[in-house]
Amino acid sequence: MALTATQLRSHLYEVLHGIAATGQPVEVELKGKRFIISPSQPTPRRLDALSPHPEAVTGSLEDLAEAPTWDAAAWEQAQP
Repeated sequence: MALTATQLRSHLYEVLHGIAATGQPVEVELKGKRFIISPSQPTPRRLDALSPHPEAVTGSLEDLAEAPTWDAAAWEQAQP
């Protein structure tokens, strides 16, 4: 549903902040014509900022239950 120009004028900053936060374009209608306000650059998703963790355990719950969690001998050898 498009906003009217009057609605846009009365809520301009709310609409612009919403577009900046979500990256979703907004349609505005003026005298029967539709306009689209959208960000000039795509909004980065928070998931895109995550870095990979290759050491993370992946697999089934059974694999996780059987995964070693503590190697006391290796820890003791690493101590000076």
